[in-house]
Amino acid sequence: MAKWGEGDPRWIVEERADATNVNNWHWTERDATNWSSDKLKSLVLGLTVENDEGSCEVTEVGKLEGEASINNRKGKLIFFYEWNMKATWTGEDTLRQM
Repeated sequence: MAKWGEGDPRWIVEERADATNVNNWHWTERDATNWSSDKLKSLVLGLTVENDEGSCEVTEVGKLEGEASINNRKGKLIFFYEWNMKATWTGEDTLRQM
């Protein structure tokens, strides 16, 4: 850690009268819950998994609870999310049919 006054000038954030967050130097946070909820539903609904033993398909997303946010610090994106999902699916067992 540099001594007081000996730091890199790029580290110094100027005091601005308009309080502008230049280059996202300070933390910014945006709620992404609605977008990610819609995206998760669209990705999972209709998802099909198949192999030699059978197949299954997600037919309904019943419960989707949680939250998501996007944070920006010094120009870097940081994602936080926590979801609890319950889905209904149907499946077929091809081994029992043989």
